[in-house]
Amino acid sequence: MMDLTACFTGHRHLPPDKRDSVAAPLGRAIEEAYKNGYRRFMCGGALGFDTIAALQVLDSRKEHPDIKLILAIPCLDQAKRWSDHDRGIYDMISAQAHEKIVLSPEYYQGCMQTRNRYMVDHSSLCICYLYSLHGGTAYTVRYAVSRDIPVINLAMEDSHPESMLREDQCCCMFTSRSAKENAGIAHLYHTKRANLRQKDT
Repeated sequence: MMDLTACFTGHRHLPPDKRDSVAAPLGRAIEEAYKNGYRRFMCGGALGFDTIAALQVLDSRKEHPDIKLILAIPCLDQAKRWSDHDRGIYDMISAQAHEKIVLSPEYYQGCMQTRNRYMVDHSSLCICYLYSLHGGTAYTVRYAVSRDIPVINLAMEDSHPESMLREDQCCCMFTSRSAKENAGIAHLYHTKRANLRQKDT
């Protein structure tokens, strides 16, 4: 049986009060996916949520050695302008990844979107942290929904059990449920197909 693949997408800039609280629900989402047969977890290696997700996959691998971290890297020089601290974390994650897929030898306009589409095209589950309808994360989630790929949004709050996100012709319904330890997790269901427009990342 071929290992199922889940991908991650999320904002580079997380609210300060959320950065330290994302890891726990991420770990529970990964554990749930693992129980459902997922062994490959694909991450874009960007700053913010991507980094937290990659670190959480590596942490989950301590309990489940068969978990594989796959890095889908948009360009070889992705971390060129990052701080020394961020590059150090990136290099550590890269060294421990099971597989690295480099989509371009150098940066070009649109390479991030190409990376995002690649991850969705090679996954059957998307775990995201989405709280804004603008930018690369929103585009990636809309693309996943248009392909009927289930999306788990860790940014949904239990205090808002249902919310509708609308933009142009895209309509997505979030229905939330509580996971273990009252973690806010929402499942996104495709309700209307739409032509997707490219968004700035």
